[in-house]
Amino acid sequence: MIDQQKNWQTLNLANIQQRLAWVQQQPDGVVFCKDSGVHYVTVRKDKSQVKLSLVEKVNLHTDLLQSVLDLNNPLHLVSEYTQAMLLGLIWQNQPQRIYIAGFGGGRIPLVLHHYLPETVIECADVDPIAIEAATQCFGVQFDSRLSVTIQDGREYLEQQSSDIQYDIIMTDVFFGNGYSPHRLATKEFYQLCEKHLSSEGVVLVNLLQRDEFYAEKVKTFQSIFSQVCVSPWKDINSVLIGSNSPILERSEIVSRAKYLQDGHEFSFSLIDRALDIRVGRELAESIANLDKAQILHDDSPPVGYFDSWLF
Repeated sequence: MIDQQKNWQTLNLANIQQRLAWVQQQPDGVVFCKDSGVHYVTVRKDKSQVKLSLVEKVNLHTDLLQSVLDLNNPLHLVSEYTQAMLLGLIWQNQPQRIYIAGFGGGRIPLVLHHYLPETVIECADVDPIAIEAATQCFGVQFDSRLSVTIQDGREYLEQQSSDIQYDIIMTDVFFGNGYSPHRLATKEFYQLCEKHLSSEGVVLVNLLQRDEFYAEKVKTFQSIFSQVCVSPWKDINSVLIGSNSPILERSEIVSRAKYLQDGHEFSFSLIDRALDIRVGRELAESIANLDKAQILHDDSPPVGYFDSWLF
């Protein structure tokens, strides 16, 4: 069984590299640019790196890189926050079913699809042009185990029958200026996640630390899940991890990360991401005004939440 899996992974990596061969041959610069709503979806090649960005049409500005791929090692997750998203495997090391809201360049889905050859991965994203960029420039290919639906991430989950359960649920949804939808940050949304989560399941959420409502989003997450951890990356991103399964001590989290690292031989260190995790008092002390933060609800977005967005 292990040999069969290794053979499939060897073939799969070769296929990914073959799909990326045309990008490898391009000169540095923009290799993909298409109109998508209020953005242009652009992919730029810079030596061995391929980067997907959403550029605002109004002022041709973006300050949020969506996806990065290393052409020399397409299974390497360049961004540390994407590495941290794989910490969900500590709670569910052999997930049967994963749901991801937000696709972008498809970096996390492609890597999970490779290392977990028995796992079904369902994704939802509102931007068909970004998905086109992922298949053209990031080596993504859909099959019976990896699918994406052009739909709002919450709507997709709402439309699943009540018996559909996921072992891991991820949300990673941002527009070019850093705006993250309110409907994917409320107590009602996390209740929906919990409803479709297996008993030992885990939810992971990518947040920006500069978000004015960062503390509110963490507090809301804490209102649903009995164990909440955060894996911060510099002063940029934080990955929230929540589960209602038996609470894991820090030593167990690191031990499981080592087991996963040894088994999968990731080109990045999942152990380092596990060591970054903050739990309990350490988490509370790392987030300003967490004790005073309000819980977010569908029907009452806080004043100013939408001010940064383009209408």
